[in-house]
Amino acid sequence: MQIQDWPSAKTTPALYRELKQLDLLENLAELEAFGFTVIPPEKVGPPALHRQVREAATRVACERKGCATKELQDVYADGQELLRFCLWDDQVFEKLVLTPAALGLIQWMVGTDCILSLCNVWVKGRGPSRTSVHADWAQFEMPTMAVEVFGANFNYLVTDYSKADGGLAFVPGSHRWRRLPSVEESEYWLDNAHPVEAPAGSMIIWGDHTWHCSYPKDTDGLRMMVLGMYNRPHMQTQEAYRQTATNEALARNPLRFARLMNVYHGMPWGKSGVHAERMTEAPQGYLSLFDTEPAGDKVSVPADLDYHTYDRERGRMMQAAMSETTLRFPDHYKSKPAQRKAPANADADAANQEVNDSAAAR
Repeated sequence: MQIQDWPSAKTTPALYRELKQLDLLENLAELEAFGFTVIPPEKVGPPALHRQVREAATRVACERKGCATKELQDVYADGQELLRFCLWDDQVFEKLVLTPAALGLIQWMVGTDCILSLCNVWVKGRGPSRTSVHADWAQFEMPTMAVEVFGANFNYLVTDYSKADGGLAFVPGSHRWRRLPSVEESEYWLDNAHPVEAPAGSMIIWGDHTWHCSYPKDTDGLRMMVLGMYNRPHMQTQEAYRQTATNEALARNPLRFARLMNVYHGMPWGKSGVHAERMTEAPQGYLSLFDTEPAGDKVSVPADLDYHTYDRERGRMMQAAMSETTLRFPDHYKSKPAQRKAPANADADAANQEVNDSAAAR
């Protein structure tokens, strides 16, 4: 059928067309049917990208452990480690979290306004070390999951993956059960999960409903990968990107990188509430996976805010807007905002926008 920009579907038509252009519809079907998919290296990027990622991941591991490359295998003999907060250690990681194929499938699961939660390097040596069967659902007080996933992952394979190499394994179809595994189920699936067999340069994609684990590494050498996780924008990230992003990093990347860094989010609020003008300056609408133009000065990190001071003028405007108009929530199904009663003056108009944005943030 002809895919049109139906307002009720929001950004889904634009994303679907680009996934089709990237030849990822089969991967999309695998995600829906089985809860995970593997993107082959040729759809991820050129060989030069793989060399850069491998060199960067190895350098990060060596720098953090204080060892030479040839010593790294001994450092991780009979052990593994998740090296946290690697995004700013090499600019190739900034490219990796923007990989069109991976980001497109991830956005299908957690929305085109998703944010980056973590970027890690995982190093694993020969031995019995492994991870047990689990799901990445982080709402532990809610063992029954929402219909929609809240988080989605990629694993970029720096080395080949197989069962013998201690690779990742999944319980196919478990994403449809929408619950965390019990202790007994984790024990059963630990040695019955399906191992991923894929070459270096591949990317494995899955959402936070899917049960998965890893096998022990029975071969020499290291198993290495780069892990990226993305969340819906209402969630707290696992790593501090909004707090550490710089204008230089935003400028050298396309606009959607600023969205991943969540630098235009209206929360948290201080005594003066949400800063609506900051939210309206954010990149709007669908941002193409194919856009590689540096954003330059179109985006910026947030200025330091005084959370403890109540701005009486802003308060007066907010009071006027909430008192003289009907407070309505945004229209979630059309591109036009919900109709509001005409404000009495320009100041109230600005405040009304802030009220509407506050409602949207809730």
